[in-house]
Amino acid sequence: MTASRLTVLITLIALALGAVSVLQLESARRSVATEDVMLGRTPATIYEPSGASDMLVVVSHGFAGSRQMMDAISLTLAREGHSVVAFDYIGHGRHEEALSPEIGNVTGTTEDLVRQTLEVTERSRARTGQNRVALVGHSMATDVIVRAAQRDPSVEAVVAISMYSEAVTSSHPERLLIVSGMFEGRLRDVALETVAQVGRAEEGFTARDGSVSRRAVVAPWVGHVGVLWSTRTLNEVSAWLGRATDAKSTGPWILALLLSITLLFKPIVSVLPKARRQTAQDLRPAIIAASLSAVPASGLAMTGLPLNGLAAFGALALSFGSWGVLVLLLLQADLRLALRDLGGALVMVAWGLGAFALALDRYGAAFVPTGPRAILFLSLLPGMLLFGLADRHMVRGRGLLARIGLRVPFLLALVLAMTVHPAELGLTFTVLPVLVLFWAVYGTMARWVEERSGPNGAGLGSGIVLAWAIAASTPLFNA
Repeated sequence: MTASRLTVLITLIALALGAVSVLQLESARRSVATEDVMLGRTPATIYEPSGASDMLVVVSHGFAGSRQMMDAISLTLAREGHSVVAFDYIGHGRHEEALSPEIGNVTGTTEDLVRQTLEVTERSRARTGQNRVALVGHSMATDVIVRAAQRDPSVEAVVAISMYSEAVTSSHPERLLIVSGMFEGRLRDVALETVAQVGRAEEGFTARDGSVSRRAVVAPWVGHVGVLWSTRTLNEVSAWLGRATDAKSTGPWILALLLSITLLFKPIVSVLPKARRQTAQDLRPAIIAASLSAVPASGLAMTGLPLNGLAAFGALALSFGSWGVLVLLLLQADLRLALRDLGGALVMVAWGLGAFALALDRYGAAFVPTGPRAILFLSLLPGMLLFGLADRHMVRGRGLLARIGLRVPFLLALVLAMTVHPAELGLTFTVLPVLVLFWAVYGTMARWVEERSGPNGAGLGSGIVLAWAIAASTPLFNA
């Protein structure tokens, strides 16, 4: 099969896969009425079943999450006859306020989130007319909902996914389901320790002591994030809240849609005029540039400087930007822009943000910077453009192992900075997985752009997308 025929075949498969994925994802919403609302100052989504509702379930996400990440659970519970309200915590998703930096203090950030959860529950109860209440939370939210349930006598059941909380006792919560991912070893131990407070500690067994009941279950072949889309999770949560179901996960369809969008970028890029073929330069200067530039980048990250009143973002912008400047200087990169460079950047931004980002935002996780995040995006942009240009010049024409190896020094620089100064930078540690995922997805798109228009167009597009990704997904804390 010729290369052109293979490209056509891949394009047709990607189109079919994307279309089927959208149909499956939208059909999952068909029997549920959803409405985006403001509950006080909190953005939320209300999911109403097609028939009469028998319980209000308040669903809350984990650190760096959003209500979109809980969508599979929310939709499943609504289809089973519950009124569901999912919301964005302060500093997350579409919420326009930033969190207190007192993250290690129970009376600080945790107390703020407990109060927010109680307010959302009270307003949701008034809006839906439901008096029976259950709380569902993931990761960070598990500690929050356990503490909130202590203060709200209307809470009948608690579901803690990937749980850790020092507020659990032998008598509270009375009805507690704990779901852990198969690869969450330590959290599985915590779950069993919690069940042991009232009876036999065994995964898949419900222990009871008077009115107190505890159950710990494991979702197979998933970790801390995948547990939210596991069919085992969906079925166990539904059964615990009184409605046994045979739920189907939307997770595979979300991955299929994002994969199809990525693959479709390849034929789109082919419309660009082809530049002179890029050949990899000597690897040694790139290794030296990547390594030397990581030292000042780490030092600047350690400053923890704020940006727009938000903790640590100034330090991140300086760290990314300084690394970019030094790499570009050491590599003596040619930054002269041609029309094809601007065309390549435009195509990457249009598809990467107009298709991939919007699909992710609708089905998977908040990925559109709004409110203060939009301003943060613009503020991060200069540093990220320099970083994007340097990154593409450093890895142009190189194989996969070389591309990975050349990026390791900068990652280590960020890890070092966050380890040495956790108080200043620990609040933004989610930048690390965002950067890795950015290289995996958008780095692939940028490589295809680079093959057509050269490193400058790919670098400009990369910088814009990276600023967008960090601004949209990183939790916001006040300086």
